[in-house]
Amino acid sequence: MKIFKIRKQIVPLILCMTLLSSCSASKLLSTWESESAAQFKTSKILVIGVAKNETKRRIYEDTFTDSLISMKVDAVPSYSTSKQVIEPTEEHLREAIQKSGCDSVLITHMVGASEKDFYQPNSMIVGSNDIRNYGLYGYYPFIYRSVYSSGSYITKTKVMLETSLYDVATEKRIWSARSESIDPVMTRKYYQQLINLFLSDLESKKIL
Repeated sequence: MKIFKIRKQIVPLILCMTLLSSCSASKLLSTWESESAAQFKTSKILVIGVAKNETKRRIYEDTFTDSLISMKVDAVPSYSTSKQVIEPTEEHLREAIQKSGCDSVLITHMVGASEKDFYQPNSMIVGSNDIRNYGLYGYYPFIYRSVYSSGSYITKTKVMLETSLYDVATEKRIWSARSESIDPVMTRKYYQQLINLFLSDLESKKIL
């Protein structure tokens, strides 16, 4: 009985750790490249993050810029070209590009965010041989409590971002990708994981 009680306490802990480890999980939903992507060459990229939070925007731009530079691709964050956010006009964008000396522009923005509630019993069954080895009089009480527990609802947030790479000379889009993240925490670590997905796709397509 003591073993049963210990396992009963450990299972919710394992579940909690599993949920925490799944947070900020990101994946690419889709990618696209133009027919001229294979011939595209860039000497310097202007990295633009479009976000209301200035601090988070700068962290994102710095993280992407540093990642590109580590790949031997010259890049600069957009905030370095102006003390203010680049105004959404052709004039201001051209001015920022000219000032940066870049021949390509990479723009990231949030497409949308949605929330969904999931029901979680207070006691959950985590699949393992240990549970099956409880024996009849240990297994039945365990699953009974799992089914009849009052439980609670957990809200998870999905955030979708889109990143696009443009050629300044032709003003045409060369590549774009959409990502989805679950319960992201907007830190440099999260940005880095996300950016690695984008860069991996760009490399696989031989665009960078």
